[in-house]
Order: sequence, then C-alpha cells, then structure tokens
Amino acid sequence: MTCPRKNSIDSSRHSTPKTDGDPNVASTPLTSTAEEKRAALRARLSGVADRGETAERYRRHSNPYVARMLDGLGMDIHYVRGAGTRLYDADGNSYLDFAGAYGALPFGHNPPEIWEAISDLQQSAEPSLTLPSLLDASALLAERLAQAAPGHLNQVWQCNSGAEAVEASLKLARAATGRTLVISTRNSFHGKTLGALSATGRPRYQTPFGAPSPGFMHLPFGDADALKQAFDEHGEQTAAFIVEALQGEGGIVPAPDGYLATARELCTRFGAKLIIDEVQTGLGRTGRLFACEHSGVVPDIMPLAKALGGGMVPIGAVLFGEDSLTEDFGLRHTSTFGGNAFCSRVGVRAVELLTADDQALVRQVAGRGTYLLDGLRQLAAKHPDLVADVRGQGLLLGVQLSDDPDIHTSQGLFRSLADQEGLAGFLCGYLLRNEGIRLAPAYFANSVLRVEPPLTVTEEECDTLLAALDRGLGVIEQGDSRRFFAHLLPKTGPRDADEAREQAVAQLPARPAAPDQPLRPRTGEPRWAFIAHPTDMASYESYDSRLGLPGEQVRVLFDRMNQCRNVDTAAAMLVGRCRVRTDTGESSYGEIYALPYGAQRLLDMPTAKATALVQEAVDDAVARGAQLVGLGAYTSVVTANATALQDVKVPVTTGNAYTVAAAVDGLEQAALQQGIRLDAACCVVLGGAGAIGLASSLLLAEKVGSLVLVGNPANRRRSQERLTAAAEAVVTHLAEVGATPAAGSLARAVGNRAAQGADHARIAAELAEEGLLTWSLESEAVLPGGDLILAATSTPDQLIKPELVRRGAAVCDVSQPPNVGPQLKEARPDLNVVAGGLVEMPGRQDLGVDFGVPSGVTYACTAETMILAHRLHDPVVSHGEKLSVELVRLLRDEAQRLGYRLHLPDEHADQPTGDLGHE
Repeated sequence: MTCPRKNSIDSSRHSTPKTDGDPNVASTPLTSTAEEKRAALRARLSGVADRGETAERYRRHSNPYVARMLDGLGMDIHYVRGAGTRLYDADGNSYLDFAGAYGALPFGHNPPEIWEAISDLQQSAEPSLTLPSLLDASALLAERLAQAAPGHLNQVWQCNSGAEAVEASLKLARAATGRTLVISTRNSFHGKTLGALSATGRPRYQTPFGAPSPGFMHLPFGDADALKQAFDEHGEQTAAFIVEALQGEGGIVPAPDGYLATARELCTRFGAKLIIDEVQTGLGRTGRLFACEHSGVVPDIMPLAKALGGGMVPIGAVLFGEDSLTEDFGLRHTSTFGGNAFCSRVGVRAVELLTADDQALVRQVAGRGTYLLDGLRQLAAKHPDLVADVRGQGLLLGVQLSDDPDIHTSQGLFRSLADQEGLAGFLCGYLLRNEGIRLAPAYFANSVLRVEPPLTVTEEECDTLLAALDRGLGVIEQGDSRRFFAHLLPKTGPRDADEAREQAVAQLPARPAAPDQPLRPRTGEPRWAFIAHPTDMASYESYDSRLGLPGEQVRVLFDRMNQCRNVDTAAAMLVGRCRVRTDTGESSYGEIYALPYGAQRLLDMPTAKATALVQEAVDDAVARGAQLVGLGAYTSVVTANATALQDVKVPVTTGNAYTVAAAVDGLEQAALQQGIRLDAACCVVLGGAGAIGLASSLLLAEKVGSLVLVGNPANRRRSQERLTAAAEAVVTHLAEVGATPAAGSLARAVGNRAAQGADHARIAAELAEEGLLTWSLESEAVLPGGDLILAATSTPDQLIKPELVRRGAAVCDVSQPPNVGPQLKEARPDLNVVAGGLVEMPGRQDLGVDFGVPSGVTYACTAETMILAHRLHDPVVSHGEKLSVELVRLLRDEAQRLGYRLHLPDEHADQPTGDLGHE
C-alpha cells in the first residue's frame, strides 16, 4: 500500500511490497570468504576463555547451544567433585550450591546415606530389570509413598522423570473420565515431552514442537473467576485441571489463598480430576512433605520426581487414588525402566530420610526457609529500586529483579539488560565467578533468581549467600559495570594499563540519582523508535562509559553476551529514552535501541537471519507503542532499505533523505571553508550508485564542475550496470531542473545538449568522454583527482587513505563504519574533513543518549526519525533504493522549520568517528 502523492513527492508506506533491493548487499549468497570470516570469528570467540577438554566435547557432541549460553554467562565451570552443598572444580575452588539442580538435590551432592543404599544393592546382587515380574523394590517404594501421601492417594506408578510422571497423570485422568480436555495455567511448567509441554503454558516454548496438541486450554494462574468460567462452559468435557501449588519456572509464584480449594470444589462438582504437579515442590521442598498440604487440598493425581532420586538417580512417580485407576491405564501404560530395583531402592532411602523422626528434616526446611526468606526481604528493603519482590515457600524462593531500565540512570549494559529481563542471568555468572555462589534464573521468568539449595543447607550457609548477594546487588546499584562484567573478558595488556583504566572510570561523574518522574510518553504525543547498532570501536566504547574498556574489548564482551540469547530475549537492547522539543513548541517521545552486533557481524550473517533480527526489533518497538520506526547504520542495508520488512503496522524510514541533505550541505560548507569553487570542482562520490550516494550526486551535480561515481568492485558486472544507470539518472535530473545561476560546468553541459534534444544515454556517454561525468570501480585511481570527496558506501573498509587525496580537498564521510580513518586528519592537516550528516538539535538540547557526538548534536538519520514524527498525519519516509530529490528537499525544509541545523565543528576540534545511530 502506498500513500497518495503529495506535492510531487514519492511517499512510501511501511508496507511497500518486498523487493530484491541491492543485490550487492542484501541478496548475495554467502561466499566462501564470508564463511571464512565467520569461522575466524568463531575461532576468536572460542579463545576468549579456556574452555578445556570437557567443554569442547560438550560443545561438539552434547549441546552446543547450552555450551554457548553457559560460556556467555560465565557459568561454564567443569565440576570434578561434590559433597553436600559444595561443588569443586579441577583447581580446588569451592562453590556453594544454591541452585540445587532445580530441586533434585534434597540431601546435597553425594549423600552418604544414598550411597549406602546403592552399596547395599550391590552387595545383595538384587536384579534391577526383571520385567515382567513382581517388583519387590518397586512395591516397597510404592508402599512408603502411599503411607506418606495425603488423603486417599494409595496407588503409585513409577517412571523415570517428572515429565513422564506428568504424561502418565494426563493419561490417567483421560482414561478415568472418558474425556479429553485438560485445563492448565499460563506460565506453568509441566515438562518437555509432548503432552506435558502441551499443558505447559508458554507458547514460545511450544510452537517449535507442534504443541499444544488438541485438547488443552490455558488460563491465568491464580484467577479463580477465570477457572469458574472455564468449568461453567467446558466442565462436562474436562478430564483434568493440572496446576502447580507454586509455579517454579514461572517465577516462583505461590498459588493465592483459596485458589486450590476452588479448583478442588470445581473438579469434584464436574467429575474432573485435580492434578497438582508436585514434581519440584513435593517431598519437603516447601517446608511440608507435599506443597498441597499448605492449603489442605488433596488432589486426585499427584506427579512426583526430582527429590525422589535422592540427588543421585533419575526417577519419577505418580500418586493417585483407586478411583482414578482403570484397566486401560494399568495394562496399557507401562515402562521398561520404571520401577527398576536400582532407582527404587534409592527412592525408598530418600523417603525414609525425609520421613524419619516425624519428618524432622522437612520441619527443619520450614524453619530454614523462613530464615532465608526474612533475610532476602531485608535485602529487598536495602535495595528497593533493584529488587522488585521476594516470594516463595520453604527452600523454593525467588528474588525478582526490577525490569525498569530507568532505575539505571547511566546509559549502558545495566539499563539494557534490565529492560530485557537479562540482568538476573548475568548476576548468576557474577556471583559464581566472584563469590563462589551458584544460583540460576527461573526458566520462564528471566528476571527472577531461583534460590533452591539442598534441604540440608545450614543457617551459616544462608548467611553466606545473603552477604554475597548483597555485595552483588551493590555492584549493580553503583553502576560498576567494569567490575560486574570483568570475569567475561580476557586479561590483556600489562597490569598498569588495567589500573589506568580503573582510575579513569573512578574519575567519571558519580552515578546520577534516579529521576523523581521517569520519562514517559504524554497523551497524544508522537512516539518514535530508532534502531541501530555499534558501527566501529568508538561506538562500542561509548555504549557504556563505566566499563572503561577500549572498543575492541567491549565488542568481545558483546559477542560473548550474544551467546546467551534465547527465545525470550529481545532482538535489540534499549539504549535510552528521550523527549525532543522543537523550535515550533512541539514535542515527541522516542526510544533508542541497538542491535548488539557490529556492522561486519551483520554483513556476515545470512541475509534472512539479519533481516529477521531487524524485523523482530521493529516489531518489538511497535508493540511498545512506536508510531514510526527509524533504521540506522546497517539495519537499513541488510533490509534493502527497509523493503525486506514485512507487515509492519507503522511507517519505517531509513534516515537516508535527511542524511543526503546534511551531507551535501556539509560538503558544500567544507568546500567554502577551503576556498574551493564548486562550479569548477571535481567531485568524487564513493558509493555513487547507492541510495544515499545517488541522491547526493543528483544534488551535487547541479553545482559542481565534474562528477565521478565510484561503485563496488566486488560484483563488477552488476556495479557497472548500476553506475551506468546512475550516470543517466544524473543527466535526466539535470535536464529536468535546468541550469541555475549556481550551475557548474556539468549542469551547463547537460542543459546545452538537452536543449538540442539529445538522448540522455547519449549525453551521458559524451560527458564521460569529456571527463565531466565518469564512473569507476577503482577508488584509488580516481580519488587523487577529487577536489570534493563524498563517501557513502556500505563497506567497512577505510577507503580514503592520506596519500590518495588532493592537497586542500574537502572530504565528507557519511559511511558507517567510516571510510575515513583518524589517520587522515593527523597526516593531512591541509584537508577539511567532516563527519557528514551531523546536525544540531533544536536549542542544542541534550538527548541524554551518548551517540559518540557532542552534546546537543545527533546524526541526520536519527534526526530524520524525529522530524517525521511530526508528519504522522502525512507519513513521508525514506524507503527503498531510490530517493527523490524532492523528498530530500522536503526533509531539509522540515528540519529548518523545527530547528535542526547543520553542525560544522571548529576545524581543530576532534571529529566523532562513529555512533550507534548513524546511517
């Protein structure tokens, strides 16, 4: 769909159909060179840390995705010994385990009582696998569980895991009721086999596997009214309601008071089975032998696992009453390994330890849990901005970190990770590497620290955790990202260099206090988002000034952190929020995001993957309220100037039009300062066939003496075709606008020939012979002849070398990464080099976001998004490969009306070399 033409300007809507775009950038298949670059990058990343033989085996043959994630978090430790609540690595370092294998370590690592049961089995030579027969050990475990179970649950079926126990529970309920509908809750977790996953209430984890299967319904957890309505509407078809007494992976969320009682009453009334999933909470974890005992509710079916294995073996079981047992289930649901003697004997000993002395250990858990919960709540009170909540029961507790980025007032990783709910995972890595404490985030609630130690944890060990967590939270509150992420970086350079950087960080301004009123959009205020990425080492370095690290190390840190991405991780990181006020008294609210990938990384990605990342970032920005989205740096390149994006509900602009306006104005001003006459000057445009280069060439051609268009030598045939078409476009443009008083030799020559009725292609050929309008693929051959040089390429190479530029020339670089390196100004003080596309904000207002440019200054592509936010009634955007000159002029006029001005710093001032948002 396209907008009607307004004032003869081509206005492109966001939903313009997808086109092939630039084949040199967005559609070229990966070459062997690209594959080699990616292989080299992988090799470099693998050298960040000494993974060791075990990690390499795991990465190669077990699970490379988990291996990368653990490495990214700094949690890739190989443990060689475990005893009680302690783990030890090969160097003898000790780690206090408060992750507890997600509840599967009731007695800690290598409990001697469990080893004794295993030894007894070895001594007796009891056979482990004897199906079909009567299983003595299995029967004994079933009896012990039935004796400990609440109410009428006197039947036990044994299996190998919690997921298998849930599968059996669902089949029990369907067979017993003759119905198929299973009701479960959102954000629940019941396992990863197909039936258990169908009951799990997390669509993003279900969809790749074809789940949920038919016959499942998901309701809000803890919403009794929604549950009543579901039974009123579907009660006669419902086989079971499956629910956790305390959602573990959903964020350690206890069921509200009365919720389970309501579920019990509804299931009884409608003849459905109540399944309370106690895989994680059962057998003492919450301070009662079974979590359902806290509410006095007895389920019909209760799956168990984790603690039943005593921390040593995989085992699961389902407890249920005789009224749930059918012949179909008893004879048609069996397990080869379920009920084997080895695991059953361990299970018997585990139940004995938990029930000994009137459940003394379980009662101890209740007391220890209260002590730990109180301590965590005291930490929350000490860190009220950072800790949003503390909750749980017994020794299954959760510490929820705030996902409000505004509590982190300095731009940087803390702000971005908070917004992405990723801070808890990296805090786990920090605590492991710096404090020797093992914690883990909840599976579906990434901002929640799971505190789940062995049931045998001591009060002293709880104090150790509390003190370490207090220190870790303090590092975050102080904004000390340098210290927080240090364990993820290799040690490079002499120690005195590290000390110098630490001193530099210490001299940074104190962390500002959180504002009383966080910045939020106002009713009716235009809302925009801008998406870019680091473009060079300077922009990496500016992302988080408190890291105090050179850009190369920050890039390595980003690459390592990217290994932790999962389906819940947003594609782009929030950099900051801002309100822009114009000279006309208008305002807009914007959010700025950065993909955590450099330019080369995006180019090396398969086109589909890079496009998908930008698409996800755009969709996320729109979901958060953006009415217009701007693309910066290579986000526009990899999406073929936004044409590859699909089904975006708001306008998307590349920022190219105002970048052209600012670049041309900047080059003209630089020429004026150098005393260069435009009408006789030779202008060389690198990237002359691209969107920015061609539009700039059209405008410059109106005034310069001659023009040289330079293309990409990587695809010579295609580039020659594009350059030929670009040259003819220049002729067509000049013929249409006619000669002006400021016209140079090129425009006058075109005007004279056009007046004689000459064909445009013929004019272009004649001008090429005369040297007025030429094109080339060899930049080094033509650069020495340029009085004016404009760089507008999409290559990361620094093409403009000091020895290639004519004395006294004017150079404007709008490429990102730059085609001009810092050595050009150092080696050639006779040149006037400007970082093109720099503009001053209205009133030189500071956006509060570090772009690597002076305060009150931004890049033209970023400004274009802000400018167009005031044209939502008539959205005109830079979109696609071709930019109309009329659109460029419109943006220039709009910018001036709103108060944006070209920024030309003093010739002796340092020029910025890159940012997060420059096209």
